[in-house]
Amino acid sequence: MSNVAAETVAAPVVSLQTNASLSREHSLALLHKLATDDVFRRRFEQNPAATLAELGVPSKIIMNLMASCQVLGKLADKEKFAKARQLLLDAGADACIQMAIPNPKLDFGSRD
Repeated sequence: MSNVAAETVAAPVVSLQTNASLSREHSLALLHKLATDDVFRRRFEQNPAATLAELGVPSKIIMNLMASCQVLGKLADKEKFAKARQLLLDAGADACIQMAIPNPKLDFGSRD
């Protein structure tokens, strides 16, 4: 998961101690579920690995994230997850907006 989202949500979501991280798609899906689905939130609080697997996160990634996911407990409010998801969405949009499209001007000489 990106650092933007990691700063906003509860600790069990991201491990900063390993090289493993969630893809942007998995991060967005997880944040969406944690922001909107009470049943999913309860399951995540009880068994983060199983709920990450439900989202299609590869088991190798889950295993490497598990050091931080072992901390069970109450999650942040749904509103915090919704804000984190929006920040992640906006970060992707900002990257696209800032992309400079080249405008090459080629000089082939005179037409004489």
